[in-house]
Amino acid sequence: MGSNQRDTVKAMKKWFVRILKGIGILVALFLFGTLYVRMQGVQYTLALFTNSWSNPRFNSSAISPEKNCAGITPCTSGPIRVLSYNVLCRICTEGEAEHYKLGFERWYDRLPHIMAVIKEYQPDLLGLQEVGGWQDIGELNPDPAVYVPVTHEVGPWAYGDSVLFYRKDRFEALDSGQFWYGPTPDLPFAFEWRRLAVPRYLNWVLLRQKDNGFQFLYMNTHFDNAGVNKDPTALLVNRTFAPHARRLPIIFTGDFNTNRTENPRYRNIMYGTGAEAVFQDAVDLVAKPEEMPALGSASAQRDDRPKSLNEVIDHIFLAGPGKNEVQRWVVDSRRYGAGEDKSQSDHPAVFAIVNLSAR
Repeated sequence: MGSNQRDTVKAMKKWFVRILKGIGILVALFLFGTLYVRMQGVQYTLALFTNSWSNPRFNSSAISPEKNCAGITPCTSGPIRVLSYNVLCRICTEGEAEHYKLGFERWYDRLPHIMAVIKEYQPDLLGLQEVGGWQDIGELNPDPAVYVPVTHEVGPWAYGDSVLFYRKDRFEALDSGQFWYGPTPDLPFAFEWRRLAVPRYLNWVLLRQKDNGFQFLYMNTHFDNAGVNKDPTALLVNRTFAPHARRLPIIFTGDFNTNRTENPRYRNIMYGTGAEAVFQDAVDLVAKPEEMPALGSASAQRDDRPKSLNEVIDHIFLAGPGKNEVQRWVVDSRRYGAGEDKSQSDHPAVFAIVNLSAR
């Protein structure tokens, strides 16, 4: 073998070794990246560098029914106006989005009508779903001088999928946080049981009524639409927050992606694994539910609308150590436009006037 051939062989060996090293580095990076993602490294890194840990665990150990309202009797809230509304996300009706193809108007065409619904009910507490960042939150705030939003904040950004608002002229917030759905609920944007799913959370705020010191917990949420996620979520929510219901009243609004016929999930939200209900659906506590218009009427015959109360998947639940009352409950599926042929959202608004008792 000549010297030129030997040099060629040496060069080929060097290139072969380099290729093997390169492949090894790529494989190592791939394995590390896979492990990093599977172990939720992205979520931990984001929370660490933006200091966006979300105070998930509400602590009610210092609260008791006897101490509510500073021990004064009676200890009741008086009428609280509560509205829950999935507004159909901004991007859901933009461009070639599916809902736009189904005939829903774009965000800024729908927004004035969404706001008309919200303002008509004059809620003291407002729970929204499918909201984006600060821009959406600002545009959906009925009156920034009156309502305070609570949402998950990531540095200068917000993830408002389950944003809630409360009237600051009536209530003061004592504590708040977000509880994430999945095996690691303390971690912001945690993986759910199906990993490739939209991150979901329960948004909570401890409120004290300014006139009498009445304390209660207000929670708002948006369950995932995949059964593999929302089935365990129902049990997780009940197991985590049922103990607090022994100490103070709770109002729980949201899009639960669960109707009244979907057992055991609907039952699990209220009962968990126990024999007694912790949460009660407000519609069951009112003398006569109102439907605007009547569900199943000619003006409401579209696939995006429930046809009966049993098909409604948005709920207002109540819990607590005392007797809670519901003066009014409404599911509002009204439309807008000359022929009432346009929809603000693919969900109706659900409204209730409730009166809570601390003991």
